[in-house]
Amino acid sequence: MSSRSVFEEMHHMEPHVQVARARMGVIMLIVSDVLSVIAILAAGGYLRTLDVQRQFGGTDHPPAFLPGLLLAAALVVSGLCYFLWERGARSGGRSGGRGQRVFFFVALLLLIVALVGQIWVARTLGYEAPFHAYASLVLLLSWYSAVHTLLAVIVGLLLLGRMLRGRLAEHTYVVEVAGYWWYYTVIAALLMWVFTYIIA
Repeated sequence: MSSRSVFEEMHHMEPHVQVARARMGVIMLIVSDVLSVIAILAAGGYLRTLDVQRQFGGTDHPPAFLPGLLLAAALVVSGLCYFLWERGARSGGRSGGRGQRVFFFVALLLLIVALVGQIWVARTLGYEAPFHAYASLVLLLSWYSAVHTLLAVIVGLLLLGRMLRGRLAEHTYVVEVAGYWWYYTVIAALLMWVFTYIIA
């Protein structure tokens, strides 16, 4: 089979096949990432549990609480705004399938703010080499959360491009599938943030 016929076949797939492929692709990415997050959290919990001599943290301090709380709040509000926009965009009712754009813009702006804030927090933690187990774990969780947020921002920017070109009305499943990663980013960041303070 030539590459041209494969390309033509891809563009002539049934809509339900396109939707199923998009959903399964994102769900598989989320499942694999969930396993990575669980492994990191389990390793941190294991090290904390074995800390009978109180040396897990060494002389390292936990990250400041307020910046983490503000980042968590920004992510939660971003997720709520995305949900409100998604509901309108997928309904296709009065808004013509576009949803209330202001909710999407606020959601994306808050996500970008959270990304910048997460990078700032990770860079200013103040841990010095050689890193103890606690500092290593906090740094790993901080940068891992930043990568999640970066991917969500990229997805949001791609979605913004489709929205501004009017290419979402016929493909509302894109809004749903992008929402899967958006919501997962919020939930994973909250879990990692809470875990960082539990093991402190």
